[in-house]
Amino acid sequence: MKVINNKQCVRCINDKTVRRIRFNSEGLCSHCTCYDKYKSVLKDREHLKELFHKKISGDGDYAYDAAVGFSGGKDSTYVLYKLVKEYKLKVKAYTLDNGFMSREAKEKINRIVSELGVEHEYVVYDNTLLKEAYKRIVSKYLSPCIACSFLGYAAMINYASRVNARVGIHGRSTYQMFRGLSDSSTDIFRYLLDAGLCEDQPDLDKLYGKIIEQLDRHIDKKLANDIKNTLLADAKKNGYRDFLAYFLYHPYDHREIVSFLEKNTSWKAEKESEHFDCLIHHGALYLKDTVARRSHLMPEYSVMINEGIITKEEALLKMNEKVDPETAKRELKALCEYADINYNWMMLKAKIYSKRWW
Repeated sequence: MKVINNKQCVRCINDKTVRRIRFNSEGLCSHCTCYDKYKSVLKDREHLKELFHKKISGDGDYAYDAAVGFSGGKDSTYVLYKLVKEYKLKVKAYTLDNGFMSREAKEKINRIVSELGVEHEYVVYDNTLLKEAYKRIVSKYLSPCIACSFLGYAAMINYASRVNARVGIHGRSTYQMFRGLSDSSTDIFRYLLDAGLCEDQPDLDKLYGKIIEQLDRHIDKKLANDIKNTLLADAKKNGYRDFLAYFLYHPYDHREIVSFLEKNTSWKAEKESEHFDCLIHHGALYLKDTVARRSHLMPEYSVMINEGIITKEEALLKMNEKVDPETAKRELKALCEYADINYNWMMLKAKIYSKRWW
């Protein structure tokens, strides 16, 4: 791809502050050109629905049709409802406790699984491993979300094997799945998306081998081995299972999901519908915004533009939304106390990183 000195993509709002971004001779960014490669497939809803049915069906002696990650948020609640009520699947739901789960999330989780009559389990990490992951990864990448993701993906991949479910299913939105994808991306969702769209059953050992390589590449060897040995033991013993993105096969509309849930369940957006489940979400976002010197959500807004959800002008307005600094400070200090990180050192490093990232 020919690189030119564009400040911002001609289609979306991604600019040169996005890591590893490239622009072609027409001024289109590498995220948009990557999205275009998937666009025709993503718009063929009839085919995607048939493919999803194929992925969740077939022979085999399984205890459950699906293991479903459930945070109590709107997306995972919607996915759980659809799988149980419309697809009539036997589901085992589980919730990963990242150490900062809100009371509201637990209340919603317990209430919804009771309403739907679904078996549910809280997956609690080893506390020493959890603290070590936060300390090492936040110290290196200045993002608690990366620590949570590494632990979470390992635990989710493992869980379906542990309970003998045919597949694992998650409810990440299209924006979240595609935010890191570009022609030069090593985002693990590239591997999962390609496998999810494949007509044939993917080679799961090869697929998860690539994902585990990312773990080895991005964190120190001891922590990587601790995560693999602790959180992937059942998958290694019993074999990997497909890990499907519900919203890869079904349309995603924020407003419709909230409206549907409020009409068909007791789920309500009492406080805020986005990430209410995490007690350090605002702090994490503030930290990432500090490093990026702009909203960390820029790539997600750009996916929304490609999806036709918002206009470029609306996305630029969203970029002006700020996290309350006092709320962020309080949450980040709670993280630092938990993981034994020096708060002042962390914020100084964030400011230094913001000047050397690009």
